[in-house]
Amino acid sequence: MLRWSLVALIALAAVQPAAAQSSTVQDDGWKVSIYPVLGWLPLGIGFDVTIPPVDGGGSTPDFDGQAIDGRFDGAFFGGVSAEKGKFRLDVDGLWAAVGGDRVDNPFLRIDVDAIYGHGSVGFALRPGLFVTGGVRRMAFKYDVELAGRQFEAKPGFWDPLVGLAWHSPSSGKLTTHAFFEGGGFGVGTDVDLGAGIRFDFKPITHFGITAGYNFLYLKATNEERLKTFTIKQTMHGPVLGIGFYF
Repeated sequence: MLRWSLVALIALAAVQPAAAQSSTVQDDGWKVSIYPVLGWLPLGIGFDVTIPPVDGGGSTPDFDGQAIDGRFDGAFFGGVSAEKGKFRLDVDGLWAAVGGDRVDNPFLRIDVDAIYGHGSVGFALRPGLFVTGGVRRMAFKYDVELAGRQFEAKPGFWDPLVGLAWHSPSSGKLTTHAFFEGGGFGVGTDVDLGAGIRFDFKPITHFGITAGYNFLYLKATNEERLKTFTIKQTMHGPVLGIGFYF
């Protein structure tokens, strides 16, 4: 899925009209987009955890578990974008409460509260196509029950990110936004991959509806009380919200 997201992003840049490709980026002041309500409904939720021995567990080995049935309790996005000349700034935040279950072989239950903030700066390589660099801050609370063992962890990470983004020139009633970014590099998480596409429909000048699809994958190793807690987490699903444009 990530490979096809990157291919689609490159294709978006390649198929633009010749007039748009030959134009230069005009410096005519900041263009600001505010998304106060962006609801995210993860349809695909996957977890894979390795929990350490519980206190008093003696030589009991680490235990691996993979959730089969994902659960979604709620998620909220909010964001702000600003663009001027060749530069673009994107800032957004997420809260999500998700989980996963497996009823046997052995029983597994995972509950997760996740909060993250994300910021990136983009530089236009050509009209609409940006190379980006930024950071994502993630804080989690994991409550895991695996084969009768209880484990709780509260890992937090700062992830550097690099990527590509496509933002179609702001003309007409429809604009397209797409991105692919990767990071972590062992500085925060081991792997942090994100991709998405979103369409803004503006029936009037300063107001619109936005809809799209987002994907997020991460793999991380965290030390909890001198014990290693390993997680792999995947979430993807549609995004729907409103936007104000200035």
